[in-house]
Amino acid sequence: MIYVTQGHERGIGLEIFLKSFLLLSKEEKADVTLIVEEKDLDTNLSDLRLSKSNFKDLKTIHPKMPAKVPSSTSSLLTALELIKPADILITLPTSKDQLILDNKNMAGYTEFFRDYFKNVNIAMTFKGLTQNVLLITDHVALKDVTTTITKKLIVDKTDTTIEFYKKYFSTFDEVVFSGINPHVGENGILGKEDFIIQDAIDELKNKHILQFSGPYSGDTLHMHTDENKKQLFVYMYHDQGLAQFKSHHGLIGLNISMGLPFLRLSVDHGTAFDLYGKNRANATGMIFLFKQAFEVTKYVDKRN
Repeated sequence: MIYVTQGHERGIGLEIFLKSFLLLSKEEKADVTLIVEEKDLDTNLSDLRLSKSNFKDLKTIHPKMPAKVPSSTSSLLTALELIKPADILITLPTSKDQLILDNKNMAGYTEFFRDYFKNVNIAMTFKGLTQNVLLITDHVALKDVTTTITKKLIVDKTDTTIEFYKKYFSTFDEVVFSGINPHVGENGILGKEDFIIQDAIDELKNKHILQFSGPYSGDTLHMHTDENKKQLFVYMYHDQGLAQFKSHHGLIGLNISMGLPFLRLSVDHGTAFDLYGKNRANATGMIFLFKQAFEVTKYVDKRN
């Protein structure tokens, strides 16, 4: 089963979901369940000038939470009560003020999962048509990046990503690492923080029969692409990796949480509040997401 949580009620998540759902086959539609507030679904159908008769194959669950709980949180918590290891979770875009756990705002879905499952090594990764990216730190203030990165963090998140990609997508031939400082610190002239990355690479080489390379300067890491290899590019912080990823892939990319008891996917873009209710949202990323989700299902079934 693929469970889809509604995201922010005034974002474009439900719009791109509904547009994409109409393109699925009857068999694919049968595997999808949307967790959504009925009023939010009705509003989006009205905005799209569609009716429920257009979605006779859509299975829905309405979250039962107090009214004060944001829809992003209520739909997500409902999904987490239902989901099994063989299922896939798709989360539609939301804003950070809409994800609340134990009366605390979370910085994003990944941070929500880390707290909910008590697992600091849940990794934020991105998958495009030709590229796979792991972020060692994600929603961390730039001033805190170097103190957050440790050898253990690099090793653990890389380990997690390698194993989960093998389970859901494919194995890697090579893992390529960026540095932290410009020009990888110029042997300490621009900072010594990059030395820790080489230590992590040395440990990983002893754990996996893969090629590990780097660290390379973050601004040219993508230039080490080898079309003959299945590669994972490891960036040290959020914008270092996502600037080039989104420039290259645009809307056609997946945000994937690695290390959960199940596979969680999302589009690689946000809520686009300015497009809400205008029937102008581009559903390309959601179409790509559904295609990937059903390919994962076939891949896992084949391996089992």
